[in-house]
Amino acid sequence: MSIITIVTGEIDAGKTRYLHERASQSGTAAWLSVKSLPGYDLLMLPAGGRILLARPAGTDIPRDWFPFRRFFFNPAAFAAAESCWAAFEGSPPKELILDEVGPLELEGRGFAPLLRVFLSAGSDLTVSVRPSLLEAVPDCFGFSPDRIIHL
Repeated sequence: MSIITIVTGEIDAGKTRYLHERASQSGTAAWLSVKSLPGYDLLMLPAGGRILLARPAGTDIPRDWFPFRRFFFNPAAFAAAESCWAAFEGSPPKELILDEVGPLELEGRGFAPLLRVFLSAGSDLTVSVRPSLLEAVPDCFGFSPDRIIHL
């Protein structure tokens, strides 16, 4: 039976740093939203692939990116995340890490399709979620966390 863990904390509490260190030490498969001024990149471990993920409105944004709240998101980043997962071809890692699940995913976009796949993969799963969404994310995706780590 898989264990589902939520790592929570406000912006800049260290959620991504905590998950990056954990994934790096254990060789766990991880999809991390890392700061890359002026926005965020998607870092995929253990392979180390990195792609632009989100940039704030008002910066130079490619045409095919889509807006959501104060950011524009790169659909190619979500496609790359799904391709990275597909490379495991039926033998998922023992543990998966996804950073971060937020309002975009609650609308069924962003990492939402990948999270649904992860939840059915049978692997242990750790996701980062902001405190304000601690009830909404499990409710939306139909799981009950086994552990919640507050940073």
